[in-house]
Amino acid sequence: MRDFDEHNITDAVIASLAQTKDARLKTVMTSLVRHLHDFVRDVDLSFDEWYYAVEFLTRTGQMSGDKRQEFILLSDTLGVSMLVDAINHRMPKGATETTVLGPFFVASRPDEPPGADISHGL
Repeated sequence: MRDFDEHNITDAVIASLAQTKDARLKTVMTSLVRHLHDFVRDVDLSFDEWYYAVEFLTRTGQMSGDKRQEFILLSDTLGVSMLVDAINHRMPKGATETTVLGPFFVASRPDEPPGADISHGL
């Protein structure tokens, strides 16, 4: 049994991915582990904070279903959806963005309360 600590756990987890057959999956998961572990060390995450994060993600998953996908909304809120889109649709400077503020963005739209029907019944 290995003696894991905050200095060697990342390498141990990455080593466990060594036999991953899909090279792209291995690359993505290795990077995810490195960045997530670095984040935890960077903010010196407490048990209570990690538990809150897990509970938040659990509630997000529980709210999702075949007609409602809360993780994509979380992705939008964190700017990840737009970043992935920007990476996958690199555009010349000044081109209209393909998502969020795309060609149908209306800067002066009326404010609506959460859950409002913005189609106004149409």
